[in-house]
Amino acid sequence: MPLYHFTLHDGESAFEDEGVWLANGEHAIEHAHGVARELMHARESQTRGWHIDVLEDGRQVYRVPFARVDPTLDHLGPQERTTVENLWESIHSAKQIVSAARATVRESRALVQRSRGKPYLATERGQPTIRTGRQPAAGIPQRGGTRRAE
Repeated sequence: MPLYHFTLHDGESAFEDEGVWLANGEHAIEHAHGVARELMHARESQTRGWHIDVLEDGRQVYRVPFARVDPTLDHLGPQERTTVENLWESIHSAKQIVSAARATVRESRALVQRSRGKPYLATERGQPTIRTGRQPAAGIPQRGGTRRAE
């Protein structure tokens, strides 16, 4: 039984779970769809741009865009729905770009302050402001233990 990890991306941050033991990839995809629907419930318009990556052995095997499983879009025809899904993917990409730019500005400010011997923001959300080659991507916490699906 493989261990699957699920990474939630909201456009600004990424959050990885501790892992779930599932029978196969189909069960992992079903699990990701269920999680997406649960997170969207009653706030579809705020979460349509989010997605969940399904990882097996550290590599992405599937992506679930929330817009694809949004039941409030079921009234749309196939072409209109595809257009809406693509629009939300573009919005998600734009949020990622803005978030990366903000992180670069914070890092630049911290580096300048450090070079001047002044106080600076050392961490944000538990991640170092000044990146090195050995640190995880911003917003992705380190993996903890694992848990088994029931």
